[in-house]
Amino acid sequence: MLKNISLYIFIQIVVIILLVVALSSIKLKGVRLWSYFNENVISEGGQAKLMFNDLKNFVPDNNSIFVIGSSHAYRGYDPRVFDKAGMKLFNMGTSGQNMKDSYTLLETNADKIENLIVDVYPGVLQEVTEESTLMLIQNSDKNNTAFAILKNNVTINSINNVAARLCDLYPKALAYSEKYIANGYVQKDNILISDSSAVYDAFKPGQNFQYLDSVLAFSLKNKINVCVASHPLKWNTAYKQYYNTTYLPVLRTILDKYPTISFFDHTFLHSNSDSLFSDANHLNQSGVNLYNDHLIENIKSKN
Repeated sequence: MLKNISLYIFIQIVVIILLVVALSSIKLKGVRLWSYFNENVISEGGQAKLMFNDLKNFVPDNNSIFVIGSSHAYRGYDPRVFDKAGMKLFNMGTSGQNMKDSYTLLETNADKIENLIVDVYPGVLQEVTEESTLMLIQNSDKNNTAFAILKNNVTINSINNVAARLCDLYPKALAYSEKYIANGYVQKDNILISDSSAVYDAFKPGQNFQYLDSVLAFSLKNKINVCVASHPLKWNTAYKQYYNTTYLPVLRTILDKYPTISFFDHTFLHSNSDSLFSDANHLNQSGVNLYNDHLIENIKSKN
């Protein structure tokens, strides 16, 4: 009887493994079959895949600067601008990257990082979302990074994505149509043609806010030179009030714990001109050039 039960369990396990491998390996139009059953099991590709490919081959020096953050980061810090200033920059920003995952990226790549820019804005310091987690699991260059991210974010979707990563026998990145620049940056050239008149509620710090504290503490503990930066945003009167009265005082409760860490706040640096933005949240190349030049001067002034 026990022999029959053991055989039955063994057959079930084999069937499940074969099913997972099939769903992960067989693709239709470049997309895993699993993705058609569960839209939260993503395929490899995009800026994150290209960034991690570059990260494998990136050789930092004492002057190298790394950036972590969301799309504000990977669309806001151009390695070419920093290179002209004699600074070697690698942009580890990814779409929707939450601060919890930023911490894991920092922890698993700390041996490479001597200088760090942490890009922040209100949206990235609220609740943790899964977009970043699933994308990083699928595209990270090292399995230990993927497992570290899973460990911090155990959900059915993150488990499914780890299974898809490990069981994909023939991984092939999806095509990417945006203007990717080496070392993680994506260039946007379009100009914002309209603006929203959104109303903003009070800032509510979430789990991401707590992880900003962890990122800064880890950096100091590991002798990483770190600064916090906010890049310019499109704003209206309501946003400016929201930012200055409800967000900034809360952010200061973390930053004030680390008086040696500089905060370069360029949120309202630009003239609010549409010509410097690709959309209400992101700079275009003209805006990036201006912002990066200002930031580089800030960094130099702080040595």
